[in-house]
Amino acid sequence: MTQPDPLSPYYYHHNFQSLIGLVSERDWDLLTGKERAWLTCFQQLSFKAQCLLVRLLMRRHDYFLADKLIYPELGDTRPLLHNLADNGFVSITDTAPADVLFNLLSKAQLIDAFPAVALAKSASKTQWQTAITDTYDDPLISPYALVVCHQPDLLPVLLLLYFGNSRQDLSQFVVAELGIQQFELYPVSQSERLFQHRQHIDDWLHLSALTDTVWQAKKAKRPALILALQSHLPQPFEWPPLERKRQRLVNRIAREFERHDDFPCATLLYQTTTQPPSRERQARMLIKQGYIDDASRIIAAMLDAPHDEEEYDVACRIAKQKPLREHARLVPTNSVNPAIVDSETLTLPLEHRVEWDVAAYYRCQGWQVWYSENSLLNALFGLFFWDILFLPISGAFVNPFQRGPRDLYSDDFVTKRQPQIHARLANINQARDWIARHYQQKQGLSNDWVNWSVIEWPLLDAALHALSDTQLSACFKRILFDRRHNRRGHPDLFMCRGDAYQWVEVKGPGDVLQPHQSRWLQFFHQNGICAKVVYVTSATSNS
Repeated sequence: MTQPDPLSPYYYHHNFQSLIGLVSERDWDLLTGKERAWLTCFQQLSFKAQCLLVRLLMRRHDYFLADKLIYPELGDTRPLLHNLADNGFVSITDTAPADVLFNLLSKAQLIDAFPAVALAKSASKTQWQTAITDTYDDPLISPYALVVCHQPDLLPVLLLLYFGNSRQDLSQFVVAELGIQQFELYPVSQSERLFQHRQHIDDWLHLSALTDTVWQAKKAKRPALILALQSHLPQPFEWPPLERKRQRLVNRIAREFERHDDFPCATLLYQTTTQPPSRERQARMLIKQGYIDDASRIIAAMLDAPHDEEEYDVACRIAKQKPLREHARLVPTNSVNPAIVDSETLTLPLEHRVEWDVAAYYRCQGWQVWYSENSLLNALFGLFFWDILFLPISGAFVNPFQRGPRDLYSDDFVTKRQPQIHARLANINQARDWIARHYQQKQGLSNDWVNWSVIEWPLLDAALHALSDTQLSACFKRILFDRRHNRRGHPDLFMCRGDAYQWVEVKGPGDVLQPHQSRWLQFFHQNGICAKVVYVTSATSNS
């Protein structure tokens, strides 16, 4: 992809052309006839008319005040608006629904626009809006010229086809062009596209809209809006990417029903999903209602065929709770007891983050300390497997701005790369060479596993000196086994002093180990990796 001058005032036009260029080449058959006609007519507009239309699409609204469309690089926008109107891209009008006009106009403009309202100018804008709707018919007539952008829903379709998700937008081009983010080079061709059927696109956008409603309702603390979405949920999909997206949404809505003690509705929803924490939540509701037999069957199924390591760990904890423990012995009799993790208690004057205070304490003891948390092991993993992560596997890369493959968390991620992964691990004694090479060659390139703002070579070098090949291989295999969950829970601090090293998980006053942290500490213990927990009490605390 060619790069424009980052200072060019028409950067957004170049980015939009890059967007529609790839979509037209790769996904033309997935567009509707109306969308194809829009793109064809767009290319026939003058350069500046195209620029103005892109500006309107980027603002994600249908209505605009004509005199507010001021862009210095475009000059007078009035002839451009008429050009767009003549070609059917916009309409210029003086009417709009009341709620639209209220969002566009300030209170002062509303007062001038609707003189028949008998209300003090000191009244609030909300009071003016109420008075206007009581006085005038809806839609309202505006004294200000309004611009209506037609087919504003086209941009979400184009963005979804280009990026393969509903998270990234045109701002991604900008951060790349300014060098804020840099990406690995990999081929993106017509054969490497996510969607094969138009219905998948429409369903995806529908699910994205519902998911956005959930987050907005949570932010506004309006749970009733979330509960109302139950009737808008689609039936299960056959296409796995779409079904995974649906199940994540269903679990969120079901959890809201559960919080409101509507267990029947929550159960019906959870039973349409297999993704965690569906089974866990069903079991917990059954226990709460006293249906121990039914809960036991679910927990037994989780223990027998867990979705992942975390679900198995949850099942073990629930099975040890009193109601199930008295009902049936579900935890395998040959299960290994949790390893005893080394611990230490420090009393410190807590002046900053507790991790920083503990790091300062150990530095005073002669240790070289890094506050690396999850970044260290993840970076070792990402650098060791860098070229394998970015292999051009079918469907893994659909746009130039990916931090890693799309199928990173899919069940067949390892299977698709098994020969390469097996060969790399068989040569674990060359780990330092691979990691050093990729550290030097890929410096600053975006990788979902490498946090360049934290990672430095002295830290990686110290860890590589500390871990044996066997230990390093074991860490990588554990991450590969459950990439989503085992990338988290690593100890906060890594430190070395001479030939000694240790990982330290820091727990401040009242803090306790989380299950995923305990699993990593037990893993370290079982593999002879030095690690411990430091519990901190405040020197100024009355306790």
